[in-house]
Amino acid sequence: MFVVCVTNLVTQPAAMAASPTPPAAFQQTELVPLTSVAVRSDFRRAAEHFYGVALAAGEAVRITIEQHGIDVAAQMRGLDGRVTMEFQEAVGVDGQEAIDVVASTTGSYALVITAGAGARGAGSYSIRISNRRPATDADRLPQQCRMLRFSAVGAEKAGRFDESRAFLEQALSLAQSVAGSDLQAGAVLYQLAGVYRKLADTARAEAAYEQAIVIRERLLGDNDPATALAWSQLAVLYQHTGERRKADALLARAMPVIEAALGEEHPWFVSCLVTLATLRNDARELIEEEHIIRRAMAIIEKVHDSDTVQYGALLNNLGELYRQKKDYAGAEQLLLQSLALQERLLGPDHYSLTTALQNLGVLARERGDHPAAVAYYTRALAIRERLVGADHPDVAQVLGNLANIYRASGDYTRSLETSFRALRIWEHSAGPYQQGTLVTAGNIAKTYAVLGDLPQALAFQRRSEAILETQLGLNLVAGSERQKLSLVAAVAERTDRTLSFHLDRASGNPAAASLAALVLLQRKGRVLDAMIDTIAGLRRWTEDAHDRDRLDDLKVTISELARLSLTTPEDPSARRRQAIAALESRRDRIEEELSDRSADFKAALRPVTLQAVQSAIPRDAALIEYAVYRPFDPGAERNADAYSAPRYAAYVIRHTGTPQGFDLGRATEIDRSIAVLREGLRDRDCDDLRARAGALELRVLDPLRASIGDAARLLVSPDGDLNLVPFEALVGRSGQFVIEQYPVSYLTSGRDLLRIDPKKPALQAGSPLVIADPLFGEPARTTGRVIYFPPLGVTGAEGNAIKDLFPEATLLTGARATKRALQEANAPVILHIASHGFFVGFGTHAAESMAGAAQNPLLRAGLALAGANLSSTARADGILTAMEAATLNLHGTRLVTLSACDTGIGEVRNGEGVYGLRRAFVLAGAESVVMSLWSVGDAVARETMVTYYSGLRAGLGRGDALRRAKLAMLRRKGREHPYYWASFIQSGDWHGIGPTH
Repeated sequence: MFVVCVTNLVTQPAAMAASPTPPAAFQQTELVPLTSVAVRSDFRRAAEHFYGVALAAGEAVRITIEQHGIDVAAQMRGLDGRVTMEFQEAVGVDGQEAIDVVASTTGSYALVITAGAGARGAGSYSIRISNRRPATDADRLPQQCRMLRFSAVGAEKAGRFDESRAFLEQALSLAQSVAGSDLQAGAVLYQLAGVYRKLADTARAEAAYEQAIVIRERLLGDNDPATALAWSQLAVLYQHTGERRKADALLARAMPVIEAALGEEHPWFVSCLVTLATLRNDARELIEEEHIIRRAMAIIEKVHDSDTVQYGALLNNLGELYRQKKDYAGAEQLLLQSLALQERLLGPDHYSLTTALQNLGVLARERGDHPAAVAYYTRALAIRERLVGADHPDVAQVLGNLANIYRASGDYTRSLETSFRALRIWEHSAGPYQQGTLVTAGNIAKTYAVLGDLPQALAFQRRSEAILETQLGLNLVAGSERQKLSLVAAVAERTDRTLSFHLDRASGNPAAASLAALVLLQRKGRVLDAMIDTIAGLRRWTEDAHDRDRLDDLKVTISELARLSLTTPEDPSARRRQAIAALESRRDRIEEELSDRSADFKAALRPVTLQAVQSAIPRDAALIEYAVYRPFDPGAERNADAYSAPRYAAYVIRHTGTPQGFDLGRATEIDRSIAVLREGLRDRDCDDLRARAGALELRVLDPLRASIGDAARLLVSPDGDLNLVPFEALVGRSGQFVIEQYPVSYLTSGRDLLRIDPKKPALQAGSPLVIADPLFGEPARTTGRVIYFPPLGVTGAEGNAIKDLFPEATLLTGARATKRALQEANAPVILHIASHGFFVGFGTHAAESMAGAAQNPLLRAGLALAGANLSSTARADGILTAMEAATLNLHGTRLVTLSACDTGIGEVRNGEGVYGLRRAFVLAGAESVVMSLWSVGDAVARETMVTYYSGLRAGLGRGDALRRAKLAMLRRKGREHPYYWASFIQSGDWHGIGPTH
């Protein structure tokens, strides 16, 4: 569990917080009489200045403090020396604090000036008293409001949140009743939002934050640091409720404002860093999280603030990170440091201690020390129940951990009782889709699974999956591809659990099989879908000039990324890498903005249900969903020990009936068979190819034959290295190739079928475009080049043959076959590219030569066009990277054919497919892509393509026409080896192409 720092707009001054002056001692302090104007220079951080303000009963006065180079804070104390009000509204090294005071009794009141939180170095201030007058209600009510706010701060710090809420709701009523008190009303709303959040009243907290922000933005503008602080605290709320996209966006808005106004050394900026680190942990970006935490700690250490609660919170967070990394010794040291520091500063029963206590309990449990874990949890539970009551979500957190201990100890009855109590709290206080509800439902499912109560285990597993699906729907609406990939990776374990439950414990249970199949249909390729919906949706529907400009900015940014990656380095490597990193960051920001603006398009998408997908499967077809998963043991004490080595699974789904699931075996063994087959497929002289193809077929297809039944077509959604296998080249027990038995089409996910409808009206598209035989040019020298592209004269004949079949097509060859011409194309109905394709594997010399691009597979895959062999920027102008291909306008393009080498390979990411050209053209909007899995001779490619397009012209479907071309090649003497005919595969919509003009 992580601490997220919470900061008040009215902050307790650092000096006063560390060593408040007791009333008895204060009465002995000499007060400097304040009669008109005082100026104090060389005012430093630890200083305290005391002024006496003589007032008669019923008299009002205004005290004004002008800040010069240092932030100051003020307290007003009553005649007994006790603090009644605090002031620090003008946060920063300049500005003016205005303090209005009304005396209830005649006497000398104390005004105490200290350096404000975050003040550094020395500065000066001037203080002036003016406007003495008889007090009116307009003077008394704002003061009562401030006194209530101060009382609320004390109650909140003591953990008495209900009492604090009551003070603030009364203060808000007063502020709203006085004309001209909008700014104070905004401050009260901000405080109230924080208390609502601690009371787990999410709806009221969000509403209060939003009202406070509206007031501050209207009165102070977007560059006010206190306004930015309110944004950052609303981000904390969204982080707690699982709306990480919103939280990220608010922090990205708040941090530059706070840093510009106050500097990175200010506690408010550090607070933002703490929240940002927590968000990175939620996304399992642990390296980035540790970098942020250490940056925050370095800032605090630099300004000598390490003896503070904020530093203790960072020690806790770093300790929890170490625990997640299994550095238990380092984690324990940090967590004990955090606990000791906070105990010394706050006392042994303060609420803030409970986070470190919980984390120490988790650490003890993972070490198998159950008594120590129970002791830590019990202490934390007692503190929380006493301060916030028995039905608070913070109590539910501790209950969940105790339930895990009881389950690990074999006390399943007590574990379930404790879990159900936690679940009731989460549901009532946080809602049905909050992270705590998800985790608790999943833990209950685990316990029932261990007990062998499959119906109850299934019910709670189904419930946890439904919660997760809702969360994904909320968080994948917007954000960059990087953010979406991190989010999906963070929930991958949940998918593993559901598949394991069916395959390992409930293999004969139809409901468990249906749930597992549904989860696969919902999760595979989810990020690809989200990115398609964002870019294609904007491109199709927006008429907003700003959106179109941002789309253009995205294309320019990606083109610049490609240029830097492909040109010969001239700058030092470090500078070049920094430039690439800056461009990638800019791309992420533009994607986030576009995604935010496309949320409305997302709302119209059809929900993914098993019934919807089955309805979209043709009656004569079988959908095969493959998955790489890690078996999960619900009886394991620690999640880290619960997952075993990856395995392949497959689910066969027909138009009707229950999906059938199969565990296919260890992923390492199947991947080895895949590698052996792919090696044979690339070698036309391989004489044991059929044996290799048969061995893999026995592992990944033969076990499914009975479930495939009478299906006449296979729709294959591969995962892992199966993405690189042409299933048509597998050999069954009969000795036949699969292509001789079935037409095969490939999908990223069976969910793709919801888009494929041969009856829907075709989108408007332009005439076909054929690009062939580009003039690559000859470099002045070839030594040291990353990639050299030899001429492809045969592809010119291929282009001319397709032009003869489709006279309406535009044919570009030679010097006209340019990258620019392709980028300017507007959704041609067919796009055919006959050229060189490439994918540079990570870790190769060529990849490393790309200096920074090597990390991104979409910059290591591409197509060679006119000028590709030329040097410097001309070379970049002749290569279309996959990242650039994703920005093409192909929304309405029925078919993209990449008649080039290796256009179907790339970096395989489990659950998301292949990152390379195939993904890029789908992102660009293509309905169907034909691509290659290895290099074949020019003449073979030309023959295959001409036969393919003849079939298309005759009205065959995009899949069946390719199958016919392959079978024709297979039946030719000397062409029986799959090397010649199996390289090209068809992915996406396999139906007929329709009119082309």
